Amino acid sequence: MAEDHLDRMPHAELGQANWTPEERAEFLRRRRARNWLILAALTGFCVIIYGIAIVKLREYGQMW
Repeated sequence: MAEDHLDRMPHAELGQANWTPEERAEFLRRRRARNWLILAALTGFCVIIYGIAIVKLREYGQMW
């Protein structure tokens, strides 16, 4: 049984041990949504930085 968890990342324990299955499902759903939002924000930040770099390189004649 312990061998099943060897290839998984460790999960944080919930602070409240007596959650109902519905509360746990809601918590996991919200955490998943928050993770997607963070991924989108970081991707957007990278795109903005990349765009600024392209504009600056083009402006100073070092590209194309």
